[in-house]
Amino acid sequence: MSTTTMMTSRPERGSSCGAEAFAGTGTLVRFILRRDRVRIPVWIAAIVGSLAGVAQSYSDTYPTQADLDSRSELADNPIFIAFNGPGYGLDNYTFGAMVANESLYIAVILVALMSTFLVIRHTRAEEESGRAELVRSGVVGRHAATASTLLVVAALNLVVGLLTAAALSSLDRLDGAGSLTYAMSMAAAGLVFMAVATMAAQVTEYARGAVGVGVAVLGATYLVRAVGDVSETGLSWVSPFAWSLETRAFVDERWWPLLLSLALTIVLVTGAMALSVRRDVGAGLVPPRPGPPLASNWLVHPLGLAFRLQRAGLVAWAVGLAVLGAAFGPMVEDVEEFAADNEQVQEIFVRAGDTTFVESFLSTVTAMMALIATGFAIQSALRVRAEEISGRAEPLLTTALTRTRWGAGYLVVAMAGSAMVMLTGSLALGVTASVTQADTSLWLELFAGGLVQVPAMWVVIGVAFALFGLAPRLAQAAWLLLAYGVVVDLMGPALGMPDVAHNLSPFGHVPRIPGDAFTATPMLILMVLAAALLSAGLAGFRRRDVHTT
Repeated sequence: MSTTTMMTSRPERGSSCGAEAFAGTGTLVRFILRRDRVRIPVWIAAIVGSLAGVAQSYSDTYPTQADLDSRSELADNPIFIAFNGPGYGLDNYTFGAMVANESLYIAVILVALMSTFLVIRHTRAEEESGRAELVRSGVVGRHAATASTLLVVAALNLVVGLLTAAALSSLDRLDGAGSLTYAMSMAAAGLVFMAVATMAAQVTEYARGAVGVGVAVLGATYLVRAVGDVSETGLSWVSPFAWSLETRAFVDERWWPLLLSLALTIVLVTGAMALSVRRDVGAGLVPPRPGPPLASNWLVHPLGLAFRLQRAGLVAWAVGLAVLGAAFGPMVEDVEEFAADNEQVQEIFVRAGDTTFVESFLSTVTAMMALIATGFAIQSALRVRAEEISGRAEPLLTTALTRTRWGAGYLVVAMAGSAMVMLTGSLALGVTASVTQADTSLWLELFAGGLVQVPAMWVVIGVAFALFGLAPRLAQAAWLLLAYGVVVDLMGPALGMPDVAHNLSPFGHVPRIPGDAFTATPMLILMVLAAALLSAGLAGFRRRDVHTT
C-alpha cells in the first residue's frame, strides 16, 4: 500500500511553502475531530478531572495553615526537589503554592504524553498504514496533514488549560491569576512536546519509533531538570520541563519563561515542516538498515519473531532506565547530608515508615522506576493487538502456527523484557549509590528492591493481555491501571489516600526495599494473579474472531 517516488531534484518552492501546500487543512481538521470524537473528550476529562481532584484532596488533607507549614518543611529537601522541582513560596507556604509545587510536574507529564500520542497517531502512524498516501491522492497539500494535526492538538492543549484554570479557580483557596498561570504553564509544555513529536515523525519510519523518541525526550528533559535543580548549577534551564515550573504559579507569577516554550515550539515546527519536504511519503529521514539476504532460523519461531520486532524498543527502554538510575544514585550523598542537618525531617520519616531518610529516598526512586518500566510492559504486551489490527497476524495464523504459540511469544518478550528493563535500572541505581556511599552491599539490596517489583508489573501485563483476549476494543484501557498506580503510589501519601485505594494497585503490595522486610506471600499471590489473567487472555483469544483485512 505504499509507493516510492524518486526525487531527482528539490521540489518547487511554491509547492512546499505556498498556500496550495496547506490545501485541505480545514477538511482534515474536521476529519480528525470526527475520528477522535471519543478519544479527545476522554483526554480532557482525565487530565482536568485528575488535576482538580488532586487539588481538592490537598485542600481536604491540609485544611489549616499549620498543616501547610509542616508540609513546607518536607518540601525543602533533595527528594522533593528531584521529583517535583524547586519549591517556591516555602517561607509563606500557601495552599496555592503547595498545589503548584506538588502537582504541576504531573500536569506537564500528562499533557506531554497526550500531545505526543495524538501527533504521532495522525502523522507518522497514518503514513505507516498507507492512509496518508490515499488522502494525499486527493486535493490535499503536502503540509495539510501536519498543519491540521498541529491545529487540533494546539487547540486541545489550550482547551485543557482553560478548563483546568476554571476548575482550580472554582476552589475557595485558589485565586484566578494563579490558576491561569498554572494552566498556561501546562499548556505551553504541551505545545513544546507537540512540536517534539512532529519532529520525531519526520525522523523515523515507524510510529512506535516516533513515540519512543518523544517519550525519550520527555524523560531526558525531566532528568536534566532534576539534576540541575538538585545540584543548583542552572542546568535545569536547558530543560523545557523547568520553564513551566519557573512560572511560580500562586507565588509571584511570571509569564516570561513561557516565551521560551513558544519560541522552541515555533523553531521545532518550522524545522519539521522543512524536513518533511526532503523525504518521501511513508519514509523517514533515517532509513531502516537493510536486513541480511537470508533470515535467521530464529525468526521461524514465534518467540524469535516477537523478540526481533521489539528488540530496538527493549534496548531503548533499558538504556533510558539505566541512565535514570545512574543519575539518581549520586544524589544519595545530598540526601544524607540534608537528613543529618534536619532532625524534624528524620523524626517524620522514622514515624512514617520506620526507615531511614536515605532508604526512603532509594525505595521511592525504585518505585518510580518500576512505574516507568511498566510503560514498556504495557506497550510490549499490547504489541500483539497492533499486529492483529495491522493484518500481519492473519497470514501467520493461517499456517500451522496456533494462536496460543503466537500469543505466548509476545507474552514471553513482554514479561522477560519488562523484568530486564527494571533490573537494568535498579542495578544502575545500586552501583552508583554504592560508589557514592562506599558500600558495596548496597547495590545488591537495590537490585533486590527492583526484583520484587517484577510480579506487580506482570499483573499489569496480565490485565493488558486479558483485555486483548476477552475485550480487544478495550485493550488500551490497561494504561489506566498504570495511571492509577502513578497517582496512588507517588502521590497517595501526600493526599492521605486510604489503605483500600493503595491495595487496589498491584504495586501497593510490593515491599519497599530498602527499608521494608521482604515477605514472599504477596509476591506469590501477585504471580498467581498474573498467571490467571494471562490464561484468561489466551483462552479468550482462542475463542474469539481474529481481526481480518
